[in-house]
Amino acid sequence: MLSITSRKPPFNVQNPYREVRPTTSKIIFLSFEGSVTEEEYFEIVSNFDKIKTKIQFISVAEDAVNTNYKFRTPEQKLLLSKSRPKQLLERIEQFKAEKEEIYQFSKYPEDEFWIVTDVDNNTSSIWINEWNDTIKKCDEKRYGYAISNPFFEIWLLLHHLEATEEDKSFAVTDNQPYKPTSHFRNRLRRDAKAPMKKDKHISSKHYNELKIRQAIERARTLHINCNDKWPKYFATTVYILLEKIIDMIPE
Repeated sequence: MLSITSRKPPFNVQNPYREVRPTTSKIIFLSFEGSVTEEEYFEIVSNFDKIKTKIQFISVAEDAVNTNYKFRTPEQKLLLSKSRPKQLLERIEQFKAEKEEIYQFSKYPEDEFWIVTDVDNNTSSIWINEWNDTIKKCDEKRYGYAISNPFFEIWLLLHHLEATEEDKSFAVTDNQPYKPTSHFRNRLRRDAKAPMKKDKHISSKHYNELKIRQAIERARTLHINCNDKWPKYFATTVYILLEKIIDMIPE
């Protein structure tokens, strides 16, 4: 489970009140499209010692089912498979409504809420109106959104390698619809030597602070039009979320 032990020890799900914060200054609540890879990645980040003292993460999905991804039942997995961006936003709203007494959101305006999602087929003619509406509502509520085009695996790849022209050819654009591919998983295994394990699991040994800083720089270079709400070419704005976290770490 994503570590939040630095609030008011001893911390547990039954005793999460936070009248005092002995170390961490804020909490970021994340609603993921992927219920394995993304959760594992942010669990790795949350366990960096320097980050633990500055910021904590809570997976809205994991808190909702109150079960680590390794031990979820088929019913819980089905619940979390509802991961369209609209549903990620709805999950946050439900979480906030149900957890105010526990987390006291109204007392801590510095806390942040983010959805982490992919472009994939969300901008197709079937889903584009729902997609735009979700982004608009996130802006209105001042929620963050970290979006990868085409999907989250490119953020993982940038920890290890520069993007190639072949990588960029898989982006969803006005002229090219989404198409499923194993290209990035193969790149992670073959070229980065950081393979994803069965069912999209990743290993902490392949991701550290230095690699995150590399990924941020590479992703920033790819994000050529920062005025866009989301990248309409090969890019990922996950770096914006990680950049603000890394910037809080003392040199």
